[in-house]
Amino acid sequence: MTLTNSDKSWIKNLLQDGLGSQEEKFEAKLTEFKSEFFDKVDPILKEVVTAREERPLIENRVETLEEIHPKGKHSLVT
Repeated sequence: MTLTNSDKSWIKNLLQDGLGSQEEKFEAKLTEFKSEFFDKVDPILKEVVTAREERPLIENRVETLEEIHPKGKHSLVT
């Protein structure tokens, strides 16, 4: 039995419709995954940025304290 042009056209349309809906489902899942991923990663990245911004402030404070307290003792104490 040979396939007619209408049979081929019907099969082609069936495959395109099936693949199209699968592609849409895949894209929806991918979008959902990306959203969940970024929701979980975003707070961590904010912590990293905050730590980077605070690092110079902490270093300056430590340096100042080390000037006041060399070798762990207050510089004004004899």
